[in-house]
Amino acid sequence: MGVETIVVAGHDAWLKAYDRAGSRRLSLGVLDAIARGLQLDALRPPPHPGGGEARRIEARRLAELEALGVRVPRVIGEGESTLLLSDIGMTMAARLRAADGDADAIDALTTRVIAAIADAHARGAYLGQAIPRNIAIDDAGNVGFLDFEEDPLEVMSLPQAQARDWLLFAFGVAKYYDGRTDALAGMLARGLHAEPDEVVHQAQRVERLQGFAQRIRWLGRSARQLAHSILVVRAATLLPVLVVVALLADWLEDGEIELLQMLF
Repeated sequence: MGVETIVVAGHDAWLKAYDRAGSRRLSLGVLDAIARGLQLDALRPPPHPGGGEARRIEARRLAELEALGVRVPRVIGEGESTLLLSDIGMTMAARLRAADGDADAIDALTTRVIAAIADAHARGAYLGQAIPRNIAIDDAGNVGFLDFEEDPLEVMSLPQAQARDWLLFAFGVAKYYDGRTDALAGMLARGLHAEPDEVVHQAQRVERLQGFAQRIRWLGRSARQLAHSILVVRAATLLPVLVVVALLADWLEDGEIELLQMLF
């Protein structure tokens, strides 16, 4: 998949090209086997098509989310395996990096995004890849969401998909809360307060891995990030983020499971 910025009628836009499906069956199979073995349907990876099928899924999901009132890019043009999308702001990942460790700025961003995820869920939506690089925040502070070329509802229920959103978000932001996991846990707890019981129930099916978190936190940056996210969501009374979450986020990033090689 390739994305490049262009200017259309004086405004920034993004041309997104969908590559043909690659050789990711092994990594998808590993993730699916782990999730099935642990009876964690909320963490099963959905199929990852390429080309025209990925474009059709994204166009459909963008239309569905827009109809629900969730802020997403507008489709302003399309081809057989491309979409031209409106720009909706700088990614959360870029803004977190720009915050350069400023705790107040990081907390303000995180609080705003948690509120946006909770609002999207209240509207009946699910996001799929709620990690910082797929979340956009414009200069007015409006939060939007990106990247919908796969559909979690192909392999899970709506409550499971919404629980998955919280898991991936927790993992994605945990590294910015090194030494301040209590702050992130408190914000997540407030965001989760309004979630339906079934979303929490799906989350609570995950085994508690606090001991696992303590053991792996010294294995390097990725393992430390995973450990922090486990402790954060456990403190938020949602659930611990176990290794399959890290594997899933790792795979979403580049299609390779580097953390699997590191841990095993």
